[in-house]
Amino acid sequence: MKSLLFAGLLLALAAPAVAQDLTISKADGTQVTLSAAALADLPRAQVTVPGEAGPSLYEGPPLAYVMRAAGLPVGMRAHGDPMRGYLVVRGADGYAAVVSAVEADKDLHKDVAILADTLDGQPLPDWEGPRRLVIAADIKPWRSVRQVVAMDYRIAD
Repeated sequence: MKSLLFAGLLLALAAPAVAQDLTISKADGTQVTLSAAALADLPRAQVTVPGEAGPSLYEGPPLAYVMRAAGLPVGMRAHGDPMRGYLVVRGADGYAAVVSAVEADKDLHKDVAILADTLDGQPLPDWEGPRRLVIAADIKPWRSVRQVVAMDYRIAD
């Protein structure tokens, strides 16, 4: 019986995460919800992350496109106050990380930050997805929030 429960647990952990909507809070207090379908329709980028078992290839929309879809200032609209902007990316477990709006914007920063939904061509497993923040320039994956459920856009004082 224990082996059946253990096998069921392993299958559940290996199963792909179910796509869900993403809530983005803006600096003015309003919220935008992007559907899983809207996120899936955004342009995509890839980030390779080195690991002990070899490199892993994450893919998903760049944060700049997610920000644009939510009506946040990116690219040429990011001058002035938006240059002090930042995102707090939140996971289902309460873990959060900060990404400056400039880091997230592919038009203003060389490296890419993505909201990955696939790993090595497959949907992210439940323990990691449905979305994971992956930042190409980070040496350590400490800002790589798993199970991303929300983002808050703020302007620093």
